Amino acid sequence: MKNLTKFVALGSLLSCAAAQAGGLYLYETSTTDIGLASAGMAARAQDASVMTANPAGLSNVAGQSFSGHLISLYGDTMLDTVGGGDAGNIIGYVPLGSAFYSQQVNDKWTLGIGMYGNYGLGLEYDKLFNRIDIPNAITQALTVQPSASYRINDQWSVGAALGIHYGILDMDVKVDGTTIAGGVEDTDTQVNGRVGVLYELNSGTRLGLSYSNETEFEFDDKDFSTSAVAPQQLVFSAYHELNDKLAVMGNLNWQDWSAYQTLMDVETQDTYQVALGTQYKVNSKMMWNAGFVFDLSKYRFCCL
Repeated sequence: MKNLTKFVALGSLLSCAAAQAGGLYLYETSTTDIGLASAGMAARAQDASVMTANPAGLSNVAGQSFSGHLISLYGDTMLDTVGGGDAGNIIGYVPLGSAFYSQQVNDKWTLGIGMYGNYGLGLEYDKLFNRIDIPNAITQALTVQPSASYRINDQWSVGAALGIHYGILDMDVKVDGTTIAGGVEDTDTQVNGRVGVLYELNSGTRLGLSYSNETEFEFDDKDFSTSAVAPQQLVFSAYHELNDKLAVMGNLNWQDWSAYQTLMDVETQDTYQVALGTQYKVNSKMMWNAGFVFDLSKYRFCCL
């Protein structure tokens, strides 16, 4: 029973610390998203990676499109322990990768498939609750997403996608300096859907709106059990080309975190993301991306 209590506390802390901003969603699934801070993600529609934000955007990607991405993120989140100590930077470096392919079938239909990870983080606690160490912890989901878009006319396109998510929980735990044999490991597979619409005012101005329903992973190993939720969300994006060199774009995103409670009954709230970005086309082979994003935490007060 003592181990169960400790593991329940660990689950609460993992959920809280890993979700300081925007929960456990990672909006950035491509190198372009990183450079733009995800601005315009549902309306840029410049390559096959648009399917992760808005599958309707595939209608704007002509012919065949393939893109592959290797990304390294660094998070700096400090956490105080119950005893008043310092658990250190609990995130650090997070490696990510993705690949996307789309094929225009005819002047109406475009199909695509993507493989990426946009949920989860790697965590590392130097010291927790004075007696508990978590040298390494990974909560992550890998996604395969078949997608399709249909062009209604010159201005309107619609799209849909099915996300097949493979969730992973892998935690090393030490209690009073003794490593718990085997740590905590479990996996879970879940699916969710995404639908979207793209409106093209003209060749250089686009608006995108998409919705995805929730995904909930259930992990259970030894005396430890927890769930990890990626809630329903809405993404609205705008993209506008000022001239043949310069474009501006932005996002307003919503995630329904207030529908969920934590194990330690920490009050949650809906999260909103606002992102602004710009692209400057140097030549046919080089483009500069810059962006700024504000992402609200899902916790009113976080955490221990």
